[in-house]
Amino acid sequence: MKNFSSKGIRFSGDSIKSCVGFIDLVDSTKNIATMDGLENIRIYYSKFINSVSSLISSNSDGKVIKNIGDCILFYFPKTSDINDVNSFQKAIECCFKILDERYKINNELSKQHLPPFNYRISMDYGVLDLALVGDYSQTDLFGSTINLCSKINSSSSLSIPNEIIIGDNLYRILKSFPTVAAIVNNYYFTSSGEYKISDTNRYSTYNVRRTNNCVMSITKNNKKNFLTKKQLSLFEKDEKRFLFHKKIDVKRVIIVDDEQDDLFTFRMFLRAYDYNITSFTDSLIALNYIRDLPDFNDLLVVLDIRMKDLNGFQLHQQIKSIDPTIKILFVTALDILDELLSIVPGISKEQIMRKPIDEKIFTNTVNRLLN
Repeated sequence: MKNFSSKGIRFSGDSIKSCVGFIDLVDSTKNIATMDGLENIRIYYSKFINSVSSLISSNSDGKVIKNIGDCILFYFPKTSDINDVNSFQKAIECCFKILDERYKINNELSKQHLPPFNYRISMDYGVLDLALVGDYSQTDLFGSTINLCSKINSSSSLSIPNEIIIGDNLYRILKSFPTVAAIVNNYYFTSSGEYKISDTNRYSTYNVRRTNNCVMSITKNNKKNFLTKKQLSLFEKDEKRFLFHKKIDVKRVIIVDDEQDDLFTFRMFLRAYDYNITSFTDSLIALNYIRDLPDFNDLLVVLDIRMKDLNGFQLHQQIKSIDPTIKILFVTALDILDELLSIVPGISKEQIMRKPIDEKIFTNTVNRLLN
């Protein structure tokens, strides 16, 4: 594993979008407390680091960045191309390979009277900031994507030992692929809960499983022959949790308003429509969220104007610099229709609404802009 020298870190200013992952060795602190001698501890940790690192590097185009205690940080550079289905499948298969190899490794550990390995594996997709470390010839990764992936990994309520958990950004990319056998026929995904980023913002996570013993491999007439009782109960309770039966295009609405009451009102207005709705009270967090999206198709951003940090005008400008096709709807308590039309290029009257908002007018406008 890499040993960074004392020359420090130099941030390059470069970044990429890529798939990143963490593998944590569960209960390692408790396990080593039962071991006799430092030699057994060295064998235990080196077996974990070397076996996992070898699988990442040799089977999947993956790269190990570093180990952080009993956790390994890695990423898959080729997934920077979000149209490269093969690279994404290799990234997922890498994690399944690590889980498969665990049984053989645990058998070897048992012969040495050492406790077995159990892993927590989390993966996500987003912007990774690059830095040079040590003698500036080695790469390190930083940024919000890595922080969030790490927190998902360490969350006992989300990350289940010896299963693969992915964040919503990676899930949405996989869902956007056409019906390709490599993805659709090999895996199915279920909701594993939400990570609470803030009081108003929650981040969805998903459990990834192979389909060789799941609903994707069966018919309604013989599904009981293939599912465990627990799986069958989940399936019958909510079939929608088993995803990827077909590609579903979901139109998205992002609402940015620093008033919680207004956010609640807008969401209630849209409750009858099949839109994916995300809301923010912090305009800077909203901007970072939008910047990290893998695509901007069928996306409408509803903006208040008077907000802290970035106001609606500034946020509009930043969003349009990310992708000019993103649709914008201004909502404001200010009577400044003429001023808006004169200072914001490309905005029409129907894209500006004055508070208090009429529900019917609001929903009709949202529907027109998205459809």
